[in-house]
Amino acid sequence: MANKKQFIYIVDDEPLQLELLKDHLSSKMAGYEILTFDTGEDCLASFNNHKPTIVFLDYNLDSKVKGAMDGLKVLEQIKKLAPKTEVVMISGQNRIEVADQSLKLGAFNYISKGDGALNKAESSMFQIFENLQMTGWDNVTLSARTELVFANRNKQYGAYVLRTNYQKTAATAFLATIAVFVLAICAPIILEKINGSLDKLSEKPIEVTVELKEPPPLDKNEPPPPPPPPPPPVMETVKFTPPVVVDKVIDDQPPPQEKLNETNVGVVTQEGTEGATELPPETVADPDADKVFTYVEEMPGFPNGGEKAMYTYITKNIRYPQMAVDANITGKVFVNFVVDQNGNIADVKILRGIGGGCDEEAIRVIKSMPKWTPGKQNGRTVKVSFNVPISFTLRN
Repeated sequence: MANKKQFIYIVDDEPLQLELLKDHLSSKMAGYEILTFDTGEDCLASFNNHKPTIVFLDYNLDSKVKGAMDGLKVLEQIKKLAPKTEVVMISGQNRIEVADQSLKLGAFNYISKGDGALNKAESSMFQIFENLQMTGWDNVTLSARTELVFANRNKQYGAYVLRTNYQKTAATAFLATIAVFVLAICAPIILEKINGSLDKLSEKPIEVTVELKEPPPLDKNEPPPPPPPPPPPVMETVKFTPPVVVDKVIDDQPPPQEKLNETNVGVVTQEGTEGATELPPETVADPDADKVFTYVEEMPGFPNGGEKAMYTYITKNIRYPQMAVDANITGKVFVNFVVDQNGNIADVKILRGIGGGCDEEAIRVIKSMPKWTPGKQNGRTVKVSFNVPISFTLRN
């Protein structure tokens, strides 16, 4: 395997994610050829030329080509074409249903996009190359594979428990089957013994006499319990009886309009507490107030032009640091920032820098951007995270 050329596929419909992941893996895996695809169809077509050892596969693949295969369908086809190819599913939707379906279809691991995704992808890649040397790796119940697959993940998840306890569960089911079989054979004998014992007990009844003791005397020094709290204030209401056409007059007549103008309508007639007013409606807190999303239904937008206008703004406002010019420092600075509910830029940080003052300059330009149009999820404005590469290139 050491002498055979290895291929790594990256399938994602977002150019920025493709470039970021390829750049990170290339620096760690020199000597391996990394190919990128923006659709699952192109990835599957490349299997005719060479089959990869690892495929990093995005779950959503239809942003550029409508109706394109999603990640789960591509994963299913990969396992048919090359069962030994390991697939790491990557998704911006941190949903347990997607992770469960991916693992059931044979994915090696499931990674959510965001902070730490690059390191998790790198860790999964090294684990796969190490695991290829292990005997019995195709066995999904192998304890070593189970521990590696669920490393740094929530082990309370059902798939981990099922794989870990598979042998124990199988043994328990086998013993339970034997026990039921034996019980079915011995049931008539056991019932006969029980009936004989009941007959003997009925012949000699046992009488038991219970003597009740006097209750302890009351302590006169003990203070009496506090009185119950007063009832809550109520509003005066008049029961509203809908009119019904009948042959005779009934006793429960609807109240006159003058009475309805003076009080409130309710399901019963009751006297109100003096000074009672209507309680304000209970407010419901927004569950997504502090949550930072990677993808939402309506993504935030840079004013007057979107992504293209953003890069134009960065190009016009960036200043090459003199320290970097003197040291001949070039490269890309990857910046992460958050667009909050009001469209303001917040939490600006460097994912990967090149030094020489370029990192600080990239942060300055990102922070100076004007207010964005905030993103929305379920009709509410929410926080959304972005990753942006900024290139520093010296021209002769």
